[in-house]
Amino acid sequence: MTDQSSTDALALKNAKLPDAGSIGSYMVTVKNVSTNYMFYESGVSSIPEGASAAGPGHPGQSFKFSFHAGPNHKLSFATMYGFSNDGFYAPDEGGISVYEGDFPAVAQERDITSEITLWDAGTQVNQEPGPNNPHNGGVENGVVRDKMSVGDGYNYGTVATNLKATLTYDGHSMFTVTIKDLDGSTTAISPVAWVVHSARQTPIFKNGVADFKKGLQPLAEKGNASILGQYLSMNSGYVSPVAPILWVFHDKKDKPVFTQGTPDYGIGLAPLAEMGNPAPLYQSLKAKGYITGFYATRENNLGDGPLAPGQMYKFTIQGPVEQNLSLACMLGNSNDIFFSTVDEGIKLSKDDDKIDLTPIIKLYDAGTKVNEYPGAKTQANVVENGNVRPLDDGLPWPAASKVIKVTIMNMKNEHGDKHGDEKGKGDQKGD
Repeated sequence: MTDQSSTDALALKNAKLPDAGSIGSYMVTVKNVSTNYMFYESGVSSIPEGASAAGPGHPGQSFKFSFHAGPNHKLSFATMYGFSNDGFYAPDEGGISVYEGDFPAVAQERDITSEITLWDAGTQVNQEPGPNNPHNGGVENGVVRDKMSVGDGYNYGTVATNLKATLTYDGHSMFTVTIKDLDGSTTAISPVAWVVHSARQTPIFKNGVADFKKGLQPLAEKGNASILGQYLSMNSGYVSPVAPILWVFHDKKDKPVFTQGTPDYGIGLAPLAEMGNPAPLYQSLKAKGYITGFYATRENNLGDGPLAPGQMYKFTIQGPVEQNLSLACMLGNSNDIFFSTVDEGIKLSKDDDKIDLTPIIKLYDAGTKVNEYPGAKTQANVVENGNVRPLDDGLPWPAASKVIKVTIMNMKNEHGDKHGDEKGKGDQKGD
């Protein structure tokens, strides 16, 4: 970072800076401990509508599933052409776009049938498709290709005569897909494995490349979507960066960053909670005379920026041992949610060598922008005009401890006082 991420040891608000013997030095470590999932959401639709048990969908039956997505997401899915050896229906390898810019690419219902292709998994030699197909072709050791390019001479019908697939927008970043096996179709279809993922990912298959060995073969050969579904599920989940962190020493009666149950002060919490930018709040606190700073330089020469899973900030702060400490930083993949100590901060013990602050770091809602489904980030930016409060919107946000770990270590100097040998970005400057 630059000198703005350094500390500014100024006169405390309405107080005289304590003597040097009362100044403590603390090594702070902030780590993003969340799982770096590859995909966003996934699932398996295994029971045809109107049926009571899992099984294939026959002509006239449908599979339906719902999912959440944002503008940067794609949807991929696969279902077996049941009366074939290794045929499956799916969109192109990169999936289907469900947004146009920041807005859902569907008003009420969108027909996505034309975006689906019949593919050959390249795992089993083809035989005559139909209800009498013995499904015992030899091992092919081929690559995934669309059936039109395979040229095996068999009649599979067309996507449009066998299926109808629709996409509807249900509101609040939720969509529903219905895949119907049409009356008169030449085949039954299997349960559907689906996944929401980022652009440029090819989670289920890649055209011209051999099966990934993640479960497509059981789906394409036997209609078993559970293995692919399990792989996708194990690798799907909410992922968020942790933004640069602000810290401030203050009197135990002070609440310099926010007061729970009241609106944002308007001195910089909104930029921190909405954009991950602690600089405005830092400048405001500095102008009020607080010992404060922020830090954004990642360990291992990764430069300035938010913390991805597994990355860490490590820096030294100095302040009066009698004072409380408040910390705050944005949960990056949100509209206005931030990690913080309670509004009055926490008192650092001068006797503890190392303090794990993780159990007392909570997620707060700044009340400045309306929340969306975790990770959707549609950039709706709807002003909320609410109060700062513990996160309470009922959406499936992770617990703070599943994302962030914060520890503070007291440092000792040669006089036995708490003092740091390792400086942060720049030295402290006292009045």
